[in-house]
Amino acid sequence: MTVRCSHPVPRRLGKRLGTAAFLLETAVFLLAACSSQKVQQNIQTSARAVQPAVSAVECGGGSVKAAIEDCRAQGGHYGHCAVVASRAGYSSAKACYTYSADIHRRREQLVGQEGALDAEIRYLQGVNADTERLNAELGGKIEEVTVRTNTAVESLKAGQMTEAEVTQLQAILDHEVSEARKQLEVVSQELESAQQYRARRSGASSAELDAEIAQLQSLLAQIQRGTRALSAQRDRI
Repeated sequence: MTVRCSHPVPRRLGKRLGTAAFLLETAVFLLAACSSQKVQQNIQTSARAVQPAVSAVECGGGSVKAAIEDCRAQGGHYGHCAVVASRAGYSSAKACYTYSADIHRRREQLVGQEGALDAEIRYLQGVNADTERLNAELGGKIEEVTVRTNTAVESLKAGQMTEAEVTQLQAILDHEVSEARKQLEVVSQELESAQQYRARRSGASSAELDAEIAQLQSLLAQIQRGTRALSAQRDRI
């Protein structure tokens, strides 16, 4: 008889027992261990079956809408499906935003060149490029959150959403708003630093510097609107 199991046989059994008894106890041990392993596998499979793929939404892959549709196809009700595509109750908002890291890297590149007009302009050009990407990412987040809240509102009207699901969705939306506000704060700090640098130039004007600062100010306004839009979606639940 061949027993396939990942559990090792304790060596102490052979020291305590004779050959026949040892073989009998070994067989009993393996059967019990393998049965336990199989039960655990069945539990894990069942858990996966009742909870639709939570990793369906990653940065740059899939969409909340697609994940919700997949959840519905698997038989999930709207209330449950409104909170899918999250990890432990939170979406991948933090992982998606790389803005702070991008800005930190640009600051490191500026070390030793602070105050030099050309270097500061190049720095601001990079910051503006990063901020434009952030604005696009935020736009995607607004779309995802809107899909979530639309699904939840429909579910609440139909009485298909439990209190626990409402609480979980609120936590997801709170997290989205919190992460967006953190990005907004970094953009605000960058604009303030740029304006302070311009003020320290003692009246020496630079049209190129002014243009980069104006662009950053415009981008900040867009990020502010996007953050307010996220917050408005949260207020719907």
